[in-house]
Amino acid sequence: MKLEESFGFNISKVAQRMDARFSKSLEVFDINSRDYGILLTILNYSPLTQIQVGELMAVDRTTIGQLIDSLETKGLLRRQKNPKDRRQNLILLSEEGDNLVKQMWLTMQTIEYDVIKNLQDTQEVTFLTISRIIAEGKGNGKN
Repeated sequence: MKLEESFGFNISKVAQRMDARFSKSLEVFDINSRDYGILLTILNYSPLTQIQVGELMAVDRTTIGQLIDSLETKGLLRRQKNPKDRRQNLILLSEEGDNLVKQMWLTMQTIEYDVIKNLQDTQEVTFLTISRIIAEGKGNGKN
């Protein structure tokens, strides 16, 4: 038994390397990579309710509420009454949040490609394809 032969261990190590470097680059904005993920999710799928953001991010209701509160306090998000359901708020990016997501996208990509720089081009495509299939729980995998 070797730890290095574990899928989970290796995937986790890649994610840790990317996360540590990207979170370091986000410190100036007083956010981390998880916060950035929330902002990016809202940019991509807006308008969303708080519950929908949590579901897309696989974060429980209490935690996503705290994270959204924090990002709102920092001026990166705003809440707006949902015209289709007045009991809910839509979570929207502020102008500052929108600018931050767009500004840091290239930085995130640069870090990700630097972490996987030892892969050949075809391996990069394969790695992204496989990781997407695993993350989405799709595919015709083994039973």
